[in-house]
Amino acid sequence: ADLVGLHPTLHRPYPDEDRRAGLVRLSYAADLGLLHAVARATAHTDAAREQVEWSALHAEDVRSLGLREAFAGLPADTAARCRAEAREAYALGRIGSVDEAVAATWRWRSGTFPKLVQTVGPAGSGKTTFARGLTGVDAYVSLDDLREARGSRADQRANGEVLREGLGRLDRALAGGGTVVWDATSLTKQQRSLVHGIAHRRDALITHAVVLVDEDELVRRNAHREHPVPPDVLTGQLRRFVPPYPGDAHRTWYIGAAGTVEEEV
Repeated sequence: ADLVGLHPTLHRPYPDEDRRAGLVRLSYAADLGLLHAVARATAHTDAAREQVEWSALHAEDVRSLGLREAFAGLPADTAARCRAEAREAYALGRIGSVDEAVAATWRWRSGTFPKLVQTVGPAGSGKTTFARGLTGVDAYVSLDDLREARGSRADQRANGEVLREGLGRLDRALAGGGTVVWDATSLTKQQRSLVHGIAHRRDALITHAVVLVDEDELVRRNAHREHPVPPDVLTGQLRRFVPPYPGDAHRTWYIGAAGTVEEEV
């Protein structure tokens, strides 16, 4: 899916001064050699083919730093934060080696920064079940819970007010430190960005918990949920759903239909 979503970007012009950083970030989601191979195979104009070849030349200078091994001895959250910050520093050309990555991430070694887990997925995918099963959570912000406190979790008429209340609670919780869960569908980049803005301001580790369940299973689950959504609402969510790419957060967990983390990026 990442290959399908990302390869068309190699067909388009890109500022050369930003190209290396862009390629490094693409490498979080897909092997660059494979990504360029798919882009070549689908380029239908001379201009697109030229862009792919020019990008491939720049990609030869992008390499893996082996950051997972560099931070293997740290607690999981701290290691994830250090890897993410080192990857970004490498993308921006500020570091070029593992030793420099280790030196550049000392400020996060204490692990005292707040942590945010943001669930991502359509209704009935298992977000809440997964989130409620996490240990070490200090605060839990659920937009459905906020709607229910107003009278009905199905009432969407006050969504703006509910969102503002939820973001306020999130800000206060992250300011207090610890681990905070944001439980909502977060289907689009715009929806996720509102939460990210607060997390960045509070210097929080951001983890996307992306729940991937196929449509037939979602429909089956929805029919047996305590709070089912109308079928047309679920169809609309699936149509709007744009899963995040690796690198959009410090860490991404992919949650399967069984409700467990099947991959971490």
